Amino acid sequence: MRAGELKHRLRARSEYALRASAMEEVARRYPGRSTKSELPRVGVFWRYVFVPLFHRVPWSFRRKAMRALKMTAQNWREDARRFGEPWRPPVQAHAIRSPHGDGRPPEAGNAAR
Repeated sequence: MRAGELKHRLRARSEYALRASAMEEVARRYPGRSTKSELPRVGVFWRYVFVPLFHRVPWSFRRKAMRALKMTAQNWREDARRFGEPWRPPVQAHAIRSPHGDGRPPEAGNAAR
């Protein structure tokens, strides 16, 4: 098995274990509002070792580990946005200006006539 396949399996299993754990937590918090999960249970290691350790490790360490294993998106700017800041489209260097001078888009002038 190649390294790429191993990384993919590791990521898939870890995401599955964390998702199952989150669903169990929601079910414990809101017992009358949730149903029993139909997902197969994860293994003993993932449930009792990986998930608790994952929640105790600081985010800075997790980020470094994911980068070291190259399990993150490649070629993305680091400062694209801050944590908690909503996504915004990139600013264009040459924005289209309205020929009307009042901020309306160019096609708005034709529709008003």
